[in-house]
Amino acid sequence: MFNNSTGLQFNGARFYTVAGDVNMQINTLDGAGHPDTTRDYHPEGLRAIQDGNSLGEGPSSGNIRRMDRRERRFAPYDTLARPHLQDMVHIATKNVNHIYQGTGLDTLHRHAATEAMYDSAESFPQPRCHPETRIKLLGNLLRRLDDPDARVLWLHGPAGSGKSAVMQTLCQRLQDAGRLGGSYFFKRGHPNRSNGRVLFATLAYQLAIFEPSLKSSISRRVEANPALISTSIAAQLRELVVEPSREASGCGSRILLIDGLDECDGIPVQQEILRSIGDIFCVHHTLPIKVIIASRPEPDIREILGTPSFKVLTMINVEQSFADVRIFLRGEFARIYQEHHSTMSSIHLPWPSDAVLSHLVDKSSGYFIYAATVIKFVDDKYFRPTEQLEIIMNTNSHASDVSPFESLDQLYRQILSQVLIRHRPRLLNILYLLFLPDLSKPYCPTLSHLTISHIAQLLHLDAGDIRLTLRGLHSVLDIADANSDSIAPRHASFRDFLISKERSLDFFIYTPSHRLDSARLMLRALSCKSLPDDYHIAWLPRYGLTTSHRLSRALISFP
Repeated sequence: MFNNSTGLQFNGARFYTVAGDVNMQINTLDGAGHPDTTRDYHPEGLRAIQDGNSLGEGPSSGNIRRMDRRERRFAPYDTLARPHLQDMVHIATKNVNHIYQGTGLDTLHRHAATEAMYDSAESFPQPRCHPETRIKLLGNLLRRLDDPDARVLWLHGPAGSGKSAVMQTLCQRLQDAGRLGGSYFFKRGHPNRSNGRVLFATLAYQLAIFEPSLKSSISRRVEANPALISTSIAAQLRELVVEPSREASGCGSRILLIDGLDECDGIPVQQEILRSIGDIFCVHHTLPIKVIIASRPEPDIREILGTPSFKVLTMINVEQSFADVRIFLRGEFARIYQEHHSTMSSIHLPWPSDAVLSHLVDKSSGYFIYAATVIKFVDDKYFRPTEQLEIIMNTNSHASDVSPFESLDQLYRQILSQVLIRHRPRLLNILYLLFLPDLSKPYCPTLSHLTISHIAQLLHLDAGDIRLTLRGLHSVLDIADANSDSIAPRHASFRDFLISKERSLDFFIYTPSHRLDSARLMLRALSCKSLPDDYHIAWLPRYGLTTSHRLSRALISFP
């Protein structure tokens, strides 16, 4: 029973620690004075009870029986009548507390989400930037981190823009330079990495490791108050990060990186994290700590970052880079050609052709998620790369039942699922109008270039209703702020996803019911003559439509 326990011996009684508890094993005597069977007791439940007599009273005091669970609940230490047993319990308990409490750093380690650190084994292989890509962006980030006035940086970009790869690469460079303070990579749905309540405990643990001058102060604070781990997010930041940094002498400047804040469970927790950071850096202007946060440009995050607490905020956008995507694809295809040489020896270079490469670059919209998905599919060791690439090129023409974009499709479905269920029909109508089919070429959907106001008028809605419906989709749609009216997709692959029933599933936009709803709503809007005069000139003739009758027939019959 006690093979893996810690034992302490006191005058014939042996104490065992198991999972933080103390069990006592006592050799007792039977009525004839012979050793009785060894029994195990928990000190809180150790009480000799026989015919109402306590230990040491009456003729049967040598017989000790095990109490049931209900009795043990009400058996305090002071029921131990023999003083030497009381002393032994006290000594054993004191030793157990010492064994299991450990240092403050040990406590932090037990509560930290070590899987969220940038070099954790769980996230291997970590996404990193190709050596010849994102050079300008990384250089800009490092220069901003050298700026004494830049204390909080926000790296933002749409889904699939490569933010995590940039942050992983930045972590490596900062660690090599001795400037990394800690990192936390959120992951939606993960039991530990999605938990924002342990963010600053995890960062504090890393600070204590990376910065020797902070180790003693952080550890001492946790030892003095282990409950710090369970306090509010603001209290953890203040007590475990800010105050030790203020007290330490000779503490070098350290950078804390928080990636994927939008993947932290619960919008209130995301906002609490941001408010805590903003409040601290609004007051403390000389902290040897800087924070860089990476996330999608979600409205709930942007609202907090727009408050006065974030006057110190430096914003950096992960912009499109068709050139970087081309470099990445060309380099990865060259690697695949070499590693699959046994099946590629008969394929002449250059492979793939410039035309194919340009097509893939255009499909990427200058972001890496599409390109990385293509490479992952083509690099399958169980298939010929040429055949895999052919599937990619023919996917939209339905030449294959294989979906090479499953990971990309899951990302799009997850983003669209954030829209409230009661708003889903409205959402699909909006997306249908945004990707209105070119009626002269029924299977060639094209961007309609409609504005938010135009879509609102066509659907007989207020522009605010359109913005509310699309509130959680800023990572796939470029939605202008209140001062503008434009709306456009960020990814060309998003359109391909929406018009494929097999890929988009419940978010397929070209169902008969969606076409019928859109036609009905548009007819009502046209009959009310609510569209601006120039709208008929700018849009309807482009599709060869000059009357509401022809418009409705075309909408209902497609495809």
